[in-house]
Amino acid sequence: MIEELRIKNFAIIDNLTVSLRKGFNVLTGETGAGKSIIVDAIGVLLREKISAVDFVKHGENESKIEVIASDVDLKNLEIEDNTIILKKILSLHGKTKTYINDSAFTAQGFVKVASRIINIHGQHEHTYLLKKENHVFFFDTIVGLQEKVEKFNQLYINVQALKQELEKIKNEVISKKQRIELLKFQIEEINNANLNEKEEEELTEQRQILKNVLKLKELAESCFSFLYEDKNSVYTVLSKVLNLIKELSQFDSKAEEAKNLIESALTQSEEAVYILRKLKDSYESDPVTLEKIEERLTLINKLKTKYGPTTREILNYAEDIKKELNRISISEEELKEKEKELIELSENLKSQADEISDHRKKIKTEIEREIIDELNFLGFSHPVFEIRITEKDITLNGKDDIEFYFSANPGEPPKPLIKVASGGELSRLMLALKCVELKFAKKMIKSITLIFDEIDAGISGATAENVGKRLKELAKHHQVLCVTHLPQIAALGDHHLKVEKVIKDNKTIVNVETLKGANRKEEIARMLSGRITQSSLFHAEELLENK
Repeated sequence: MIEELRIKNFAIIDNLTVSLRKGFNVLTGETGAGKSIIVDAIGVLLREKISAVDFVKHGENESKIEVIASDVDLKNLEIEDNTIILKKILSLHGKTKTYINDSAFTAQGFVKVASRIINIHGQHEHTYLLKKENHVFFFDTIVGLQEKVEKFNQLYINVQALKQELEKIKNEVISKKQRIELLKFQIEEINNANLNEKEEEELTEQRQILKNVLKLKELAESCFSFLYEDKNSVYTVLSKVLNLIKELSQFDSKAEEAKNLIESALTQSEEAVYILRKLKDSYESDPVTLEKIEERLTLINKLKTKYGPTTREILNYAEDIKKELNRISISEEELKEKEKELIELSENLKSQADEISDHRKKIKTEIEREIIDELNFLGFSHPVFEIRITEKDITLNGKDDIEFYFSANPGEPPKPLIKVASGGELSRLMLALKCVELKFAKKMIKSITLIFDEIDAGISGATAENVGKRLKELAKHHQVLCVTHLPQIAALGDHHLKVEKVIKDNKTIVNVETLKGANRKEEIARMLSGRITQSSLFHAEELLENK
């Protein structure tokens, strides 16, 4: 239980020490006095992520919340005399620091320990009941399934992650197979082409010849005629010149050089004649060959478009993709292993979902009965409370869809809670759930501190008295701290604390005073009528005497 709460530089609180006792502690005061701020300070101990700027007192750099708790039983922690000190420091210029018995702890570890000592029911927590998706959490908390569901949650997350991984591997396998098929096709296409680096140039020239064969034949024949066949052909003229120059050289040796040149020219003209004769004879129209050349050049150009601007680059590309093909490996074995693992995990998931569902359905009727008993105690006349469980696809919380149905009026059939419950009814329903939760949580340490912040919202009269009695009943087994505006509840407290907000030296200060005797009676009287009168004092004394 909490023995002492120390708060420094938190919100409007400067420096405050609050002492709590065993049993039923009540916290009262005017609206806005700072009661909920005290609860908020305790609540900070139960949160992993905190925005210091929201809580550190204006003008200060850090805030400190410290709780001294005794009679605790926490394994794996070295605790002297069953006493533990929880401390959290919120800093505007650094990280939040958490300590247990002056030893630094991680935020997660700190909250895990703190939540085993402190349990807070905030003034708006009962509104969570209005969201159907929260009903499964309330139910699992009551029946103690949180730990099992948390393990199931992790298994579910693992299954989903494995499905994603498996899908990724499948896509990779498909992608690699497609790539392999593409590379094989490209290699085969290039290989089947039997490319030669000089082939394109040769084929282009052949095409030019075949496309212009008539013109070329005409040109070759004309050249042949001028050179050899005509009456005054080059060959005939050179022969006549050679005969004349031979005769000339017999008389003048200086003509010998010219004779040699003419002889050489005549020899070369004879060779030219031979070449031209073959050329003009070779120029024959061949549409079949031309078509084949066109097809071949079309194939080469197609390959150039796909694989490279030159034949050399196409051949280089073929070598590169052959190397790539050799490097690609398909994880068929890994895929089979992952598929096998997924089947096993999915079967385990389904088995756990069935086990959790069976547990929920088995205990459902008992929980309904216990909650109805609590509701009767809290002032409901013939209430009906049902926990309806239907099956759905497996999600994080299993395969059950859970919704609370409620009727506060005799003869009225139960309807979804979110449609029928008023604010005051929700407060009592929340208290009933909390009471049943504590009853079923056999492993919960008895020294836990239960904090209720305005559990009395929307209720009054005899109902308020019943709520107070239930809180007092809880205080037999747990330390209870209740922030309340109702005198019927405040009068039942074993230890009464009053919160006041005062102005001192132009500063707002929050004070907490322990009330006894006449002071307590006056506070109850104020709560009864808003001011202290003889009548309100009389009724306050009557409430205190009947507690």
